Amino acid sequence: MLKILMVDDEKWVRERFAQRIPWSDGGFTFMGAASSAKEAISMIEREVPHLLLTDITMPNMNGLELAAYVRKRWPRVRIVILTAYGEFEYARQAIELGVDNYLIKLAQTPEQILEACRKVAEELEQELDIDQKLEMQLKLEREKEWARKRQWTERLMDGDGSMQELPVPSEWLTGVESAGYVAGITVGWRVMGNVDISANVNEKIAAGQAGPSMEELVQLQSQLAEMLEAKLDAQMLGDGNGLAILPLQHSHLLLLIGSKREIPAFHLSQLARMVQDAVSSFAPVKSLVHIGSVEELGKLRLTEKQLSDLIRKGRDGLAAYFYSEGVKPPIVLRRLDAQQTREWTAAVVKALQRENVEAFREAVSVMITLGVPPIHPGDLLRLTRQMLQPELVRLPDAVVARLSGIDRLTTWNTYCEWWLATIDAICEWWNQQAQPPVTVRKEIQWMCRYIREHYQADLQLAELAKLVHMHPSYAGQMFKQEIGENFLEYVNRVRMEKASEMLERTTMKIYEVSGAVGISDYRYFCKLFKSHTGVTPTQYKSKMG
Repeated sequence: MLKILMVDDEKWVRERFAQRIPWSDGGFTFMGAASSAKEAISMIEREVPHLLLTDITMPNMNGLELAAYVRKRWPRVRIVILTAYGEFEYARQAIELGVDNYLIKLAQTPEQILEACRKVAEELEQELDIDQKLEMQLKLEREKEWARKRQWTERLMDGDGSMQELPVPSEWLTGVESAGYVAGITVGWRVMGNVDISANVNEKIAAGQAGPSMEELVQLQSQLAEMLEAKLDAQMLGDGNGLAILPLQHSHLLLLIGSKREIPAFHLSQLARMVQDAVSSFAPVKSLVHIGSVEELGKLRLTEKQLSDLIRKGRDGLAAYFYSEGVKPPIVLRRLDAQQTREWTAAVVKALQRENVEAFREAVSVMITLGVPPIHPGDLLRLTRQMLQPELVRLPDAVVARLSGIDRLTTWNTYCEWWLATIDAICEWWNQQAQPPVTVRKEIQWMCRYIREHYQADLQLAELAKLVHMHPSYAGQMFKQEIGENFLEYVNRVRMEKASEMLERTTMKIYEVSGAVGISDYRYFCKLFKSHTGVTPTQYKSKMG
């Protein structure tokens, strides 16, 4: 709704306008009534109305003087003059000031006053509609450009942690590419607590709502960049200095400071503190900062290689905060080599493929045991993604959903908590698969337990049905209904699970494994095994060897 403020020094007039005119019916919100021009200005400073209704005859500053002041300071506010007089001179002055309407307040009914305000509001709404469309267009253009920058920096920082050299669009480095000296200030942040930063970022963070999604984190990053661009103007940066801001991942920004003269270290420190304060005051986040060294460009332009180095140094400079909630500790971060990565990944993947709880817990224990020196978080998160690939191993839906949150793990504590919850979810899933749900009928639970204990025997539905005192046909129907697969399908799945364990853990020949799980026909066993695992027993044994 459009907001209305009225000004009149007579109390009965203010009460009449506040109580007798149905403002909400006309699409207005009545903000209140001021008794003087001074009080009206004070109210406008707190909240700007769309429409101002003001009397002319008031002490100290009359309505026409107030209209002139408001027109100059808040040119978008529409003004309607209210007066008890119909003098031409007042009307002439009001027209010269660009007042939108001129009403004889005692001669107008509440409905007429409301209608006059509506006519002014219609013109205002048309202007607002145009402004909103322009603002929306500018916003969409900013979002597209920000997405391009994020895609570019993601390609620059390749997924394996290496840095590429990509041409930089010149418009992104305006004021920096032609500088004689350049320095990078990398700022990062952690959202405080579990918060939702959709819509209005400050209100949502203050409300302490649910954890942010990746889209919301990117939105916050874009808003912070826009805020810093506005705050770090030429005066703050220093005469002759330029600024370019690039997004790194979802919670870092690289501020490139370009200067014609060498940038003093103390000036960079001041800027860094200013940036930290600005980020923390914008939203309740824990801000982190790394100040890079000053690079001399001379008369050459900033190259892609130099920019890649600035990004890498800034990213590595913030990495130590991963292991610290407060001040960055003076630690050296260990980088993982390819051989170590392969070994750790293979151990976890093997345990997942054979669904062995003990082996799995042992293999992933290295991920939550802090090494000396600690591992670079970039390598740690990348290794985590390699270990848990739904394309390679079977994972419960709950864990697959958790994989999208790996990049949002910004501290060692949250990383360990994530792994512990993921391990429990996987092991619980295996346990549920091995045991039928407690809601399953006791007779069917007994049959499942018997199959797992006697999978190597010649299992017949009729015999098991007889043991639980059920007719074979009814037992088969009930088994399918309760378990979700028929009797033979369940028996074969259990046998193939056991066969997989034997092929991996023992030196038994394939035909020996076939006999050990109760299948005397070797060819049938190989066909059944491939239908369950996707590979032949020979291929499986070779892969696991």
